[in-house]
Amino acid sequence: MAMQLTAIQKRHIEGILAKVQYYLDLRYAQARRFNPNLERSWEDLASIQMNTLRASLTADKMFGPVRYNVAEVLVGDDMKKRQEFFLKKSQNCLQAEIVENKESDGHKTHGAMEIHDMRTLCSAIDKSLEMVVTLIQTFIWWDLEDAVDWLRVENKLRFINRIEESGLSDELAQSYRELLQMDHTPSAVEVLQAEAKSLKTIIESLRQRRALDGGYQIIFKRDQAQTEQPEVLIDAIAGQQNLLKTVKGGQALSPAIHEQIAKGLNVEVAEATPERVRAFLESMIAQNRKRLRDALNGMGTGAMVNVKAQQLAEFEAFYGRLVQEKSLAGE
Repeated sequence: MAMQLTAIQKRHIEGILAKVQYYLDLRYAQARRFNPNLERSWEDLASIQMNTLRASLTADKMFGPVRYNVAEVLVGDDMKKRQEFFLKKSQNCLQAEIVENKESDGHKTHGAMEIHDMRTLCSAIDKSLEMVVTLIQTFIWWDLEDAVDWLRVENKLRFINRIEESGLSDELAQSYRELLQMDHTPSAVEVLQAEAKSLKTIIESLRQRRALDGGYQIIFKRDQAQTEQPEVLIDAIAGQQNLLKTVKGGQALSPAIHEQIAKGLNVEVAEATPERVRAFLESMIAQNRKRLRDALNGMGTGAMVNVKAQQLAEFEAFYGRLVQEKSLAGE
C-alpha cells in the first residue's frame, strides 16, 4: 500500500501523466487517420488506462527492505532502480501493470471469472474494443520511459537556472556533497557541472532509444506552421454556403463577388452564368470541407514530423547552449 504522498511526489506523478497524455493524444490523431471509427471509444478507454497508470505511479515498490514511490524513483537519478521498472525480468517491472497479458486467459483456475480485466470486459461488450484497449496500453508502455526522461530534462534545466539565479544554499550543498561522495563541500559550479553531466546522460539514453525505434513505433504529426487553421476554413465554407443560397434563390450576386467567381472559372463575367456559378460554389464547398476534415485530423498540408526525433534535436540544442553559455562541461 502506498504511503501518504508528498507534494513533490504528487508533482512528479502529474508531470509524468501530462507527458504520456501528450504522446497518447498524438498517437490517437495518427491512428484515427487510419481508422476514424476509433473516435467512438477512444476517450473513455484512454481515460481508464491513464487512471491505471496513475495508480502504478502512485504505488510503492520494494527495493530490498525499503519502499520507494514509483514516480519519485522514475524522476530521480538512481539509474539502477529506475531501470528495474523497464526490465521485463525484474519483479518491479511496470509492463504487466500497464499491458494486460492475454496468455493468462489460457490458464484459468477453477472459479475464475470470464471478465477479469479491461481487455476481457471490452471484448465482452464488443470484440473490436479488445484491440483498442491493447493498442492504448501498448502506446502508454512505449511512451512511458520517454515521458519520464522528458520530465527529467525539464527538471534539470529548471534546477540549473534556479542555481544560476539564486545560488547554492548550504543545505543543498551538503546534500550534493553526500550524493557526489565528495570530501569537500561542492561549489555552485561543481553542482552545475554534475547536473550538466546528468543531463547529457539522459539525452544519450534518448538518442539510443531513437536509434532502436521501429518504424511502427514512431509518432508522426503535421508541421503546425504549415497546417491550415480550421476556423479559417469554417468561415470560408459559411461564406460560400451563403453565396450558394443566394444563387439558388435566383438573386444576383454583388458585381465584385460575381467578378471574383468569374476569375475562378477563368471566364468573362458575362459567361459566368448562374448554373456555372452554382457548380463552382458547390465544388469549392466540397473541397473546403475535405480540407477542414484533414485539418481537424492533423492531415493538413504541412510536412510530416517525427515527434520524438524533433524533441531529441531540441534537447541536444538546449544542452549545447547550456555548455556554451554557462561554460559547463557535461563530460
